[in-house]
Formats: sequence, structure tokens, C-alpha cells
Amino acid sequence: MDFIRDYWSANHVLARSEALMDWQHRDEANQRYNFIAARDDDKRIVGILGFILASRYDATLAGEADTLWLTTWKVRPDFAHGLGLLLLRKLDSLMAPKWIGTVGLNLATKGIYQALGYHVDMLSRHYMLNGAVENYKLAAVPAGPRDATRLSSGATFRWLDRDNFWTATEDLGLDASPQVPRKTRAFIHGRYLSHPFYRYQALLLADGPRAAICVLRSCTAEGATALRMVDFLGDGAALRGAGATFQEILRSSGAEYVDFFCSGLQAELAEAGFLKLPPAKEARIVLPGYFEPFERSNVELAFSLRGPGEARIVCKGDADQDRPNLL
Repeated sequence: MDFIRDYWSANHVLARSEALMDWQHRDEANQRYNFIAARDDDKRIVGILGFILASRYDATLAGEADTLWLTTWKVRPDFAHGLGLLLLRKLDSLMAPKWIGTVGLNLATKGIYQALGYHVDMLSRHYMLNGAVENYKLAAVPAGPRDATRLSSGATFRWLDRDNFWTATEDLGLDASPQVPRKTRAFIHGRYLSHPFYRYQALLLADGPRAAICVLRSCTAEGATALRMVDFLGDGAALRGAGATFQEILRSSGAEYVDFFCSGLQAELAEAGFLKLPPAKEARIVLPGYFEPFERSNVELAFSLRGPGEARIVCKGDADQDRPNLL
């Protein structure tokens, strides 16, 4: 924490909150903090690379089904030449994860990841505006006719909490989802419904035999609210008939919009009636992406992932992109 304070930022939340540091990186099973660090001859830390294991939230994922998400990567300026890459390669060889990646990577490191065999791409950002809102406080929506969207229907939904989660989701095949990296119901419950700082909402979608869990979180600023979908587990086809469902949720909550940074679900979201936000330089609409502190600007997120499987579903909630910044 001192190293982050001194060489990253004194205001960095991981330099100030031991509780958040423990939640993200304290590994009780192995009695360690999940960081790899480099030290100089005087035993001073000169570089760190943090990581979060999926098995942190579901122990059954450990080993052959685990994912290692890279997080806090910082090297002291006078040791910068090659040390960051050394930390990454050393961590990879020590842990040997099935999947390894990060979300929100600095594009300056894109070439490093690609050279090491990672798939590198941008997360798409899909959104749906609340059709009942006339004057937006968070979003900047151009005056005039809005883009017409056809909202699908047919899916049913149910809100999940820690009490009804297990009974409502059993026998739906969710733990057998072919998506990669691997996730389970226990992972969703441990990562989100047990979070010590944020209040996440889990939404069970069903469309015939197809089912999925969507994880959402409300963000508030300027006296208004946005819904952010941050994770997904299940059959992507369950989204195809859920357009009217999400519009109903927007109207009942009063949120201005719902958005979702993800890879791998573009066709399903489009069929539901979500729109894809163009790159920031081309977008006519502004949907704030940062709320701690609030910034009225569009945000773009790149990701990297290495591991088997083609059904990549990487979400904003992976790695540490959806963490508190103000505590």
C-alpha cells in the first residue's frame, strides 16, 4: 500500500483502504496477498503486479478452471526497463492459470500482450435509453428524434438476492455454460452478492429453456441514476427476447440508461434492442462511464485474454474495473 501511495498516487483507493485491499487481494486459503513484487538489494519494493483469481469467489474453480485477472501493475521509474515484463512472465510461470487476462489495459502495452499470445480487443459498449426520460441529467443526448429501436419481448425476469439465489437458479444449467473464462453461480454469488461495499442486483432472465444471470449496479450522480450491467453467466440467447424487460426495469427504476461493456454478446444485445455506442470520437451521445468521481465523458475499455475456447465473454466486472474508488 505504501508503494502504491508513493509511486502511483496518494489518492489511489488501494493506498488508503486496507478493507478493500483485503477484499480484492487477501488470499486466505494460501495465507498471502495476491501480488508479485520485485525488490532491490536493499529489500525495497521496486515493482508490483496484482492479480485476482476467480477461485477467490468459488473455490471449485481452482486449478483446471481458474482465471487469473491482472490488476495493479506498477514499476518504479528507475527500474522501468524490462522489469514490468519480467513480473508478468514470472507470475504466469508460477501460477500457470487456465485463463489469464486483464480489463482496462493501457494500449501502450498491447504489443506486449500480443507477443505473449494474448487476444487483445476492445470491449463493445451497448446501451438502452429510458424512453420515459425527457430531460437527461447524466447523459448528453442530442436534441431531435432519437434512434428508433425495436425492443424484443418474450423473456421473463426475476430479481435474485442472497436468500432466493440458489433455489431460483438450480436445474437451469447455468454452471455448465460454455462461456470462457469459466464462471459459476457460486462465483456470481461470492463476487457480487457478497460484496462488502457495493450493492449489486442479480437478474435472472429466462426465455423458454434458455436462462442467464445478469449482474447490475446502480450509479448515481447529479441527482440521477444509471444502471450498469457488469457481468453475465449463462445462455446468451436468453438476451434476445429481453429488450422489453430492460425497458421495463429502466422505467420502474427511473434510471436514465443501462449500459454493458462486454465481448461476445453483440448479436444477442442488438436483437434485444440495445444500441452499440461508437468509438468516443464518433459518438453523438455521451453516456458517462466514470462515477467515482463523476465525469460526463464516454469511456473505452480494452481487454486481453489468453486461454482455450472461442466463446469469450469478458465483462466490465472482470479484473478490477468495477471496484470502489471513493471510500
